[in-house]
Amino acid sequence: MLKLTTQELAHLAQNADKLYRIGKREKKKDGTTRLCFDALGPLNSAQARIQCLILNKVTYPEYLQGSIKDKASPRGQAANARLHTNQKTIITLDITQFFPSVSHAIVFDIWHRFFRCPPSVATCLTKLTTKEGALPQGTKTSNLLANLVFWEEEWQLAAQLHANNIRYTRLTDDITCSSHRPMTTHEKTTCIAAIRAMCLRKRLRLNRKKQTIANAATRMVTTKLVVNTKTSLTRQQRAAIRSAVNTLSNVPPEQRSTAHYQRQYSRASGRVAYLKQHHPHEAAELRTTLRHTRPIRQD
Repeated sequence: MLKLTTQELAHLAQNADKLYRIGKREKKKDGTTRLCFDALGPLNSAQARIQCLILNKVTYPEYLQGSIKDKASPRGQAANARLHTNQKTIITLDITQFFPSVSHAIVFDIWHRFFRCPPSVATCLTKLTTKEGALPQGTKTSNLLANLVFWEEEWQLAAQLHANNIRYTRLTDDITCSSHRPMTTHEKTTCIAAIRAMCLRKRLRLNRKKQTIANAATRMVTTKLVVNTKTSLTRQQRAAIRSAVNTLSNVPPEQRSTAHYQRQYSRASGRVAYLKQHHPHEAAELRTTLRHTRPIRQD
């Protein structure tokens, strides 16, 4: 299946920890750094096959929204936010240090008990999809495995909340619960306690500082999108995108051929594309500005 001999597979699994490089460093609001990894060479190829032949074959329930390709039921940040628009109460929760906290034991359990692989096969697959005993953020297999961390009980929690007219979704480490009616204090407390207990059973913790509870009278945000009546970016996000484009328009033409400028332009263009999903008219104006500030290629 992975196009490797038994010996090659064993050798790759044994040396998998050495076949990663840091792909991206992201500065978080709390001052810490988020590391995203790239798998290298044969490990990257093996993970691509694991993703294609195993993880992509799973039918993921709609409450899971992270990195799932599903034409019938689109997933992702925007789709997740749309599920919680026009609600009276919304609760957002964040799992602390999610990827580094998803242990080797949790991943082994997914391969052994969810996919029903024999222990020897589950051990090999665990080594191929973890780094130094944890789930590495950024690889082809990690986000899909992240969807399965709570496979044994998350469906029950989602069903119980649904029975009480509370919608539950999880976008990797971001959990959102909402209701079309105002939730009582008891309902909010019970909902959060149930989610916290589920996390603790996997030795994962909720970040109390990032917990929010909002009602329709205030601005309601989930996964960085405003969801009071329809999904939209916050005012600060839109201002930051406009600022990035305006910065490019102030760069003289003779300075638009540098590699640094090309990177800035590419990043700004991607952010405008993201803006278009929620504010097409505003994005169209910025796209016009970008057309007049394209990088100049040197012959």
